[in-house]
Amino acid sequence: MDSSRGGADLMLLEDFGQRVDLTRRIREILVNYPEGTTVLKELIQNADDAGATKFCLCLDRRIHGVKSLLSSKLGQWQGPALLAYNDAIFTEEDFASISRVGIARRRVRPGRLAVSGESCS
Repeated sequence: MDSSRGGADLMLLEDFGQRVDLTRRIREILVNYPEGTTVLKELIQNADDAGATKFCLCLDRRIHGVKSLLSSKLGQWQGPALLAYNDAIFTEEDFASISRVGIARRRVRPGRLAVSGESCS
């Protein structure tokens, strides 16, 4: 690498890679997501991977208005809803990971809870 170019070479290296339309990729994941309790197990596993000490689910029975929606098709999604919460801190790395949807980056940490609720250690 030519050292006289300095920052230009680093920018090329950082920007290199395949790009995927994030909205399209999320849509594909949701369409192909298996039915059943898989999504709940995934939420629990994500909370555990993030180091959360609390995980809560809340059934929100409210139904919200539809007048201000961008599309009338969104009306069906205005409630009720199942809300998920965990107390882990969302980091800069987490924000960066969102742009890499579909790329597994699971950290294995002995002693953490498995999806089944049994200890991995």
